[in-house]
Amino acid sequence: MRKVAWSVAHQEFIVSDHYYFSKLQRYSKEAGILIEEVDDIEKFSQYDTIIFNYPEIPFKEYEVDYIEDLVKKGKTVGIFGYYKNEDRIADTCNGLSERFGIHFNGDIVIDNINNYDNDNLLITTTDLYNLPDNIEKVMLACTDTLITRKPQVRPLVHGEDTAESKQGNEVLLFAEYVDPSGGKFIAGGTCVFWDNYSIDLYNNKEFSLNLLTR
Repeated sequence: MRKVAWSVAHQEFIVSDHYYFSKLQRYSKEAGILIEEVDDIEKFSQYDTIIFNYPEIPFKEYEVDYIEDLVKKGKTVGIFGYYKNEDRIADTCNGLSERFGIHFNGDIVIDNINNYDNDNLLITTTDLYNLPDNIEKVMLACTDTLITRKPQVRPLVHGEDTAESKQGNEVLLFAEYVDPSGGKFIAGGTCVFWDNYSIDLYNNKEFSLNLLTR
């Protein structure tokens, strides 16, 4: 069984919130994935995957060092933000992600053509990389963009040609640092792709479960 530590150490959205994440909890359980909320970073080493979903408390240097060490030991770590740098979320994510060569821009992405329910902030895309064949299309709500700064970082999700960053940035939305050990650090421009509203749309369910088990 894959063990996932869902961090609540940095005031993240809690996965036990039934209204937002009951489907993710159910689908994970059905897939043999155990998700537990963890408030002590020193316990992260007991898990295969560590998730930071909208962390609001900045990371301390020793925490970044510790998480980097976990990735070097083969763990998977994911951090997921939001658009507009609300609550300074991009800044907080950058406190960790920049160690792995990924920068959150804190911008806004719209797509007037490829979107869900005629809402240009609910962008859809089939421009996917390094993902299983069963993931063909995803919907990402209220996302920002990423910049990569290390050769070990590869793209996972890119907006369609019709997607536009309000800051004029490249519309790279999810990316992944791959360590020589096999460990991974995943960054995503939105944290609500796997909530109850989004997870049943297109291949968001398969995408969500893949991120928990990479």
